[in-house]
Amino acid sequence: MRPLIVGPDGKEMVLIPAGPFIYGSEEYGPETPQQTVILGNYYIDKYPVTNVEYKRFVNETGHRAAQDWQGNQYPEGKANHPVQMVNWHDAQAYAAWAGKRLPTEAEWEKAARGTDGRRWPWGNEFDETKAATWETSVIEGTQTTPVAAHTDGASPYGVFEMAGQLEEWVEDWFDAHPGSTYRSMGYGTHFKVLKGGSWIFTQTHARCAYRCFERPDSGPYTPEAGGPGFRCAMDVPQE
Repeated sequence: MRPLIVGPDGKEMVLIPAGPFIYGSEEYGPETPQQTVILGNYYIDKYPVTNVEYKRFVNETGHRAAQDWQGNQYPEGKANHPVQMVNWHDAQAYAAWAGKRLPTEAEWEKAARGTDGRRWPWGNEFDETKAATWETSVIEGTQTTPVAAHTDGASPYGVFEMAGQLEEWVEDWFDAHPGSTYRSMGYGTHFKVLKGGSWIFTQTHARCAYRCFERPDSGPYTPEAGGPGFRCAMDVPQE
């Protein structure tokens, strides 16, 4: 298996090798219990899907544009920023067009934190220079950044922008982790999980284990507050 491939949509994908990793945390009820989970091999996009990549999908399929675009044109100067303000169905449609799928929550989290249960992709101490979160955006007046802007913030596998920048849709419904005693009225088949935090949220939301949620048919917030984006995963091709 190759450690880096180019997916059907032309995006680089990183191999996440099979094996156990520490999933969840004891910091916040919906993240409990922290546990060891074993996953098989899979690939995940090295970067979130960008505006220019999403535009190709829109042009070829006639799918609707992201909510912050003007017609079928993304905001000027943001070709290589992650596409935002798309709902879960939009993300799933892109994944299907690209010959991929959305990652599961566990796949996303392993790709973000590696095997050792770290809080952020780079380690256990927050560093505001390694992610686009409220801590920097409120000072610098920025929102999203180009997807390769935080080269020091990569995960142990070399996957980028998995802390801050924007929340990312995953496949799973928002429900209790296996073995959790925490209960929420939001659990069930109402909301889809969002991971990774955002430029408008603090470092707490950017932790690898943090779970947010939104209805699959909503999610685009406002141009001032941004909204979800995504990246894709893919099973290892049979050789």
